Amino acid sequence: MTNPSHRIGAAVVLAAASLIPPLALAQGDAAHSHAAAPTERAPATSASVAATTTAVEAAPEVNLRVTHVSRSIGVDGVERESRYTNRVFRRTAMVWTERELPEGLRKSLDHGHSHAHGPHAGHAHDEAQGAPLRVTRDRDGKETVEVVLAKTRRVIEVDRAHHGNVGYGGSWDAAYWLISPASLQRMERVGAPKGGVQRYTLTQSENRMLVEWDVAGQFPRKIERSDAHGTSFYQLTATRLAKPDPAPWEASRGYARGDYSDLLD
Repeated sequence: MTNPSHRIGAAVVLAAASLIPPLALAQGDAAHSHAAAPTERAPATSASVAATTTAVEAAPEVNLRVTHVSRSIGVDGVERESRYTNRVFRRTAMVWTERELPEGLRKSLDHGHSHAHGPHAGHAHDEAQGAPLRVTRDRDGKETVEVVLAKTRRVIEVDRAHHGNVGYGGSWDAAYWLISPASLQRMERVGAPKGGVQRYTLTQSENRMLVEWDVAGQFPRKIERSDAHGTSFYQLTATRLAKPDPAPWEASRGYARGDYSDLLD
């Protein structure tokens, strides 16, 4: 008898396949990073929009702690490493992403120290950096991207031209599932699921990618990308969190609303 979660997972992959280019990881290393740039989207047909809507509504709620680690060696011989963690809460047709601040930085900010730099230090631009991001999608495929500014009690709707400035890479699938499910269809399935996890691999030239996909939860527990020479490495790990009570977005219900131009001065 076919496991229902396997059928749902297959539906997700097929629904997204016509929309997303191979290995679309718009919010992999760049997830909620302010270097992210919006991706170009292929025109969506009404059938593909409806299929994606069905997949979105079938996805279970998840509460995740997602850590991104990147390492690289430049041509100058300098090794660079970055690490950050987001809390990601997926609800039907909505994903909320908030940065988990290191303890030292959190204490420093609690003491009123400013860590902003540049000519606009102290302006609303700074509060938007790393602020919680809420992305929603309606049944017709329209996405709404909002940054939530708790200190000034405002919700800022961000137009597409500025999505990259607030860390949204432009791929709904990569935000909602952490990796485009269509990417899995283009990878090699490694054996049968074990412990609720299906492994996928892909080798392209000298680059290798591994995904450990939680079949029931519909999210990757791990994504790894590396090159054959050890000069580039990226890893995403996702672990479950307890359901937050109250939900972090509840506080924003009474906030004033604005658009991205309010942050430009």
